[in-house]
Amino acid sequence: MTDIWRDDAPGERRAALVENGRIVEIHIQRDALWALGECGVGRIERKTPSGTYVATDDGRELLLRSKTKEPEGARVHFEVTREAISEPGRIKPLEIMLRDSAPPEPLISKDALWEARLASLGPSAINASIADGFDVAIAGQSQLGDVTISFQRTKAGLVFDIDGIGDAFAINMVAATEITRLLRLYQVGAMVLIDFVSMESKAQRTQIAEAFDAASVLDPRPFERTAINGYGMMQVVRARPRPSVLDQLFGTRIAALSDETQGYWLMRAVAESHGFGVRSVTARPEVATLLQSEGWAAWRAAAVRLAGADMVVVADEKAAGYGHVHVAQS
Repeated sequence: MTDIWRDDAPGERRAALVENGRIVEIHIQRDALWALGECGVGRIERKTPSGTYVATDDGRELLLRSKTKEPEGARVHFEVTREAISEPGRIKPLEIMLRDSAPPEPLISKDALWEARLASLGPSAINASIADGFDVAIAGQSQLGDVTISFQRTKAGLVFDIDGIGDAFAINMVAATEITRLLRLYQVGAMVLIDFVSMESKAQRTQIAEAFDAASVLDPRPFERTAINGYGMMQVVRARPRPSVLDQLFGTRIAALSDETQGYWLMRAVAESHGFGVRSVTARPEVATLLQSEGWAAWRAAAVRLAGADMVVVADEKAAGYGHVHVAQS
């Protein structure tokens, strides 16, 4: 049985593809960012060997990799072909293609793009929390019996390390299946490096790689991989039109939640809170500044409307975790 769970909140939309009660894919769209397929108007800012940079009216810089005859300063219509992607220490710019004219209005709407994305997953969506689906991502580790699969983002890509007790072939067989699950669950793209427990037998290495392929059949994202070498290393390259869930959670950090994620989650907590009186949001100073910024005004208003109460933001350098929301009378 397949279901779609949606878990929307001010500024951040979440959805999950659920099979037999188990989340198999998580999708996120954040309204502060340009979305895949979104269209807009910009100005050609400069041309470089790596491509042409287009500036939008909201100050974003977009990259056009194909050549254009349009001169610098020209106004152009564009469509997003790859979203901006945060990696440890840097952000890869959003990529676009040029359009001959402005698109029909529905193509511009983030709402329409999100609804189309949900429709592509399957049946009608129902409202349900998917918060538990982030636990393994935040821990950076999946434990299956005596087998431990640890993973971490790097500038080069996502790296998996496998450890366990007992036969190397049995450990790797468990890991191969679990890693394919995690790649699909968190919508991971680009480079993936897997460090299996080393095995001398080439036949066994081939079996593990084939098990990885078999477990990947249900994942619609295309990929290519190398064979597993004598040291246990296998490289996988997957399509990457959007940031993965890990990219969105951690931003330019390696394993700590980004300021944006902390802000979105606190806003979500306000919107979902119950009780009477002002919602007091305590956050680290950087997150507090973000929450009170002009760019987040619409989401603050939406959170207040959903909570049925006003909110105040308190900056605290010693705030634990990603902060908290206090309700005067719960």
